[in-house]
Amino acid sequence: MIRKIKPVARLIKIQTEVDRIRRAPVSTKEPVPGLDELWLPLVDVCEKPGEIVVEAEMPGVSQVDVTITVQSHRVEIKGVKKDASPPGSVKYLRLEREFGRFRRLLALPCTVIPDKARAFLDNGVLVIRLVKYLPSERADLEILPLEEDE
Repeated sequence: MIRKIKPVARLIKIQTEVDRIRRAPVSTKEPVPGLDELWLPLVDVCEKPGEIVVEAEMPGVSQVDVTITVQSHRVEIKGVKKDASPPGSVKYLRLEREFGRFRRLLALPCTVIPDKARAFLDNGVLVIRLVKYLPSERADLEILPLEEDE
């Protein structure tokens, strides 16, 4: 099997893992990142009034093969892109598409409400809509010090 290496994709994977390790607590029980995560979906994150939108390119990935975890300051997208052809049935002359497991951990620019997240997969693009957390207006009220009794 011939596999083309995409240096930019590998660099993005390395940077994502470095960022994840830097933010992770020292005594984590999470397994060491595996080398079997063969490709990374390309991701765009944009901020709109009241929401954050994450879009990830996932051509050929089924909705049942994707798991999304939303926390207040980050989103994790993981899954598997399966090879459509059975091994040995085809002799490839060129093979540039990548298959295998993937995982992306994205830091968000602001706090979101995980329970209000919505996601859908359409034409190979995963779209995740996250509602921004807006503190109540009562938090903006000025707090006056208590008067001391004389």
